[in-house]
Amino acid sequence: MRITVLSVIAFILVWIAAGAGLFYSNGGEPRIVESLRGDEVELFGDGVYANNSTFTATIRKGSDLVMLFVSAILLAVTLKRNGQKMKLLHGGLLVSVLYYAATAAFETVYNQLFLLYLCMFSVAFFVFVFTLIDLHGTIRSASKNGKHTKTAVFTMVAGCTVLVWLMDVIPGIFTGTPPDFVSIYTTSPTIIIDIGLIFPTCILGGVMLLRNKPMGYVLPPIMLTFLTVIAVTVVGQTAVQMAYGVNVPPVHQMVGYVGSFVVFGIIAAVVNVGFMLKCYRNGG
Repeated sequence: MRITVLSVIAFILVWIAAGAGLFYSNGGEPRIVESLRGDEVELFGDGVYANNSTFTATIRKGSDLVMLFVSAILLAVTLKRNGQKMKLLHGGLLVSVLYYAATAAFETVYNQLFLLYLCMFSVAFFVFVFTLIDLHGTIRSASKNGKHTKTAVFTMVAGCTVLVWLMDVIPGIFTGTPPDFVSIYTTSPTIIIDIGLIFPTCILGGVMLLRNKPMGYVLPPIMLTFLTVIAVTVVGQTAVQMAYGVNVPPVHQMVGYVGSFVVFGIIAAVVNVGFMLKCYRNGG
């Protein structure tokens, strides 16, 4: 019951936050400021993301757009969360909401929605914890003695897609110059979460599945669902950036970032469906 209640609350908070981020406008205009590093940076100047750089603000708006749909799917799945497949799908969607809440809380320049971001992050975190506990105790594979090497290996490989950020991070370490997208910010919460949490979780899930551990039947489908949502989110972010006329480097970003996430996200969806049909054909 608590998982259902908290999931519904998370849905409501996401819709408020995403709706405000996407549609609220106070008529402001972009403006140029000087960053801590002495670079000129354009701030979006309008709405919730007025004090974010235009580059980051349009990414946030793209995330808002996608999360309106993802959270609606989460609500529908929550109300029908009575089988193993639905529980695992619910878990993956919750990770997506938690990721969105974390990036909103840590990446958005302080504004009037700060307490909303805080509540959204807290609710998403605790409902995910409760969900993991529930999944660990209830998920049972119908083919637990089978081999799932391909799914395990792909989960680990797909998790490595977030390492694409290192293309910007490593050169910056040697030159002492942060990546361009750091802009007015002190660091990048997205990179920290991706490489510090998403990457090792995918590796852990794959290893556990190879070793036939109980959580090996929980983490991979959750993370593959999450990576599929990320693929859709990246497309939405890029589309909104283009709509606002943000300069998106075609080779560097479109191929390196967008391309890798989208390709692996599509494959993740196919692998995930096959894995769940094989493992939980008799388990809901």
